[in-house]
Amino acid sequence: MLLSADYRIGVAGPFSIGLNEVQIGMPMHHAGIELARDRLRKSAFNRSVINAEMFDPEGAMAAGFLDKVVSVDELQNTALSVAAQLKKINMSAHKKTKLKVRKALLDTLDAAIEQDRQHML
Repeated sequence: MLLSADYRIGVAGPFSIGLNEVQIGMPMHHAGIELARDRLRKSAFNRSVINAEMFDPEGAMAAGFLDKVVSVDELQNTALSVAAQLKKINMSAHKKTKLKVRKALLDTLDAAIEQDRQHML
């Protein structure tokens, strides 16, 4: 879910963020791999998907899981500020632009979801 959000705010602290599927014995599903490939930095992709490396919030931001890390005291004001900025966006233009920007990813995800579905049959 985190890799699907438009803007991701994390809180500084002793938290682990990452893709732990391989660590707990689950092969990563195709759709999750493609989301990770799209959102994570190239240097963090294999470490995250194949090695299940977990990151603290600052490391998660560097890897591409988060866009911003703030203190717990700053979280509400930061979220409201980001929401206010997003509220200024023309949603029709936003939707059309987002679909253009993410077309290749959406096509790839459609194929990945079909692959995942075939593996479940």
